[in-house]
Amino acid sequence: MGLLFYDAKRLWEASLSGVSFERTLTVGRQQLFLHPSELKALRRAYQARPPRPLATPLANYQFGEYADRFCREFLGVTALESIDYSAYEGATIIHDMNKPIPESLRGRFDALIEAGSLEHIFNFPVAVDNLMQMVKVGGTVFLTTVANNQCGHGFYQFSPELIYRVFSAENGFESGPVVFLEATFPGVERTPIRRAYTVVDPISVGCRVGLVSRRPIMMAVEARKIKNARPFAVSPQQSDYTVAWNGGMASSAGKTAKLVGRITKKLPLSWRRKLYGYYSNWEYSLRNRRFYRNVS
Repeated sequence: MGLLFYDAKRLWEASLSGVSFERTLTVGRQQLFLHPSELKALRRAYQARPPRPLATPLANYQFGEYADRFCREFLGVTALESIDYSAYEGATIIHDMNKPIPESLRGRFDALIEAGSLEHIFNFPVAVDNLMQMVKVGGTVFLTTVANNQCGHGFYQFSPELIYRVFSAENGFESGPVVFLEATFPGVERTPIRRAYTVVDPISVGCRVGLVSRRPIMMAVEARKIKNARPFAVSPQQSDYTVAWNGGMASSAGKTAKLVGRITKKLPLSWRRKLYGYYSNWEYSLRNRRFYRNVS
């Protein structure tokens, strides 16, 4: 469980934009993974707009140290707590996230930071419901989890479709854009993130937004709680099915596939299948600017 440079940077920028971190909860005791160039960049950003009079923020930083200092120095956290299944890393709240949280934890925090625990919790609907319930109205959830090429890392890998449907207005949230982080190794903290891409909400394009990637992909989202609502009072449905059930028009991606079919219809069936397969590989790649936009 740990914060990468991208996480630290977006948390810092959220703090500058007015997001409150006064009472912050981390899911698991988070570590902080900054490579030398990233530490310098973060310090430069701090010194350009110093919230506190520190000559050297994160002085004597050690790679992989707990993120407590970062939370206090950069984010202004005054009450920092962490929740975990056991106390082995010094969590202040011991709770099995497979089970609903007690009433005393509901609406208690201004911000919640989750980076590397959710995929390890078997009862995902209960776990994510817990995250959503623990922040107060106006509070913010920051989530970074696994998306692609990390099979076996935890119980699950997650899709943008799931995240957009979970952090929706019906469930009391307003989601920022989902961002894919392209790593070099399965241990994503070993090198700086290569690139970041915003991911379109599948409901806005009327089709599945898939990904076939060469490298491990992490997924990050920031979601603000806009009202108290019972999450999943109505179970989320996959958006392309919802479009079909409501008699919606075929998406432009579907129309493109049909066009490919018409152009190649005189070719042998085996060739057509391969050409459509190559088209699908492109459609589900980070080169597809309709789905993914490079922001790094």
